[in-house]
Amino acid sequence: MEDKVVSALVERTRNEGFSRLLGMEVVEAAPGRAVARMQVDQRHTNVFGMVHGGAIFSLLDEAFQVACNAHGQIAVALQVSVNYLAPVRPGVSLGAELTELNRTRRTGLYQARVWSEPGGDVAVGQALAWVVGRALPFVEE
Repeated sequence: MEDKVVSALVERTRNEGFSRLLGMEVVEAAPGRAVARMQVDQRHTNVFGMVHGGAIFSLLDEAFQVACNAHGQIAVALQVSVNYLAPVRPGVSLGAELTELNRTRRTGLYQARVWSEPGGDVAVGQALAWVVGRALPFVEE
């Protein structure tokens, strides 16, 4: 069942309007863990010509939604905290990895890391999910 859930979830992200708008792609997924990537360009920049913090946050959030929902139950964000470590120039690839630290019947706590290639870490954070307690509606039994 686990592979079916993860496959359906990753396929769903491929057709998600917002992830397509920003050019995000989930490249690894398992219950409690996900990696997403995005090639950044001028569309992702702020007034200073650097990659907008919202684009970095969005990539982190894309990996978060997959990591916490890959258990097969609907989970939504309660709180996300991001610390930006370094500026990012357009023309690089960004990666975000979310790893589950703890999961209870109703919550999931995740560690976040965003990096650039080439380069290194550009942001770290934590995310807290609320587990609604219902199965994902787009996964067939």
